[in-house]
Amino acid sequence: MMSDLQIPAIDLITGTIFVLCWFGYGFVAKLIAQRRPSMMATVRGFRQRWIERMAERDNHIADAALISNLLRGALFFASTTVFILGGLAALLGTVPTVAVVISNLPYTAPAEPRLAEIKALIMILLFIYAFFKFSWSAWQYNILSIVVGAMPALGTEAAVRASYVAAGGRIVALAGESYNNGVRAYYFSIPLMAWFLNPFLCIAAALAVTVVIYRREFYSPVLSALKHVAH
Repeated sequence: MMSDLQIPAIDLITGTIFVLCWFGYGFVAKLIAQRRPSMMATVRGFRQRWIERMAERDNHIADAALISNLLRGALFFASTTVFILGGLAALLGTVPTVAVVISNLPYTAPAEPRLAEIKALIMILLFIYAFFKFSWSAWQYNILSIVVGAMPALGTEAAVRASYVAAGGRIVALAGESYNNGVRAYYFSIPLMAWFLNPFLCIAAALAVTVVIYRREFYSPVLSALKHVAH
């Protein structure tokens, strides 16, 4: 029975570090972004400018193409996540066999089949989270396309157009944030895969992924280019 399972202390520590890295990073990144420019905040500014420029013209063909590209990216990840979940669900039926195979690999920790099942379930939960984020992002882009279609014509009262700009800017920012959270879940699936081999490898991978994401968020060449354009 699952109640008879004794989870090793190192696996409990590994799970705690993984959760802190995954969810803690998002919280800490928002605090840091209040003091220095971040990729998300900078891109959010460009998204807002896009909506403002969109409201200044009646022809939205190019804007519709951009929204379509953004929507296609979110739908691609959402559909890919469904296939991954199907593979992980099939894996649950063969976890004991997989655990035995992994335990025979060099530099791997002994694999308890029921503990391996818990790890597989955590992986499934991670990709369920990613699916909801990507599908919600796609739905928000769909709503944005409707807002763009309903955008008042030039010459309409300024307050009315400003309300559409505010709504569109907020929606596109939320859609981008949902997409970013889904991609971050993909990044943190790497430490979970490493956990099947060795808890220490999972800890190292979680810390490495956190550092990589942090550098890309606050110190990437792309961010430098965007800040230059913004100024």
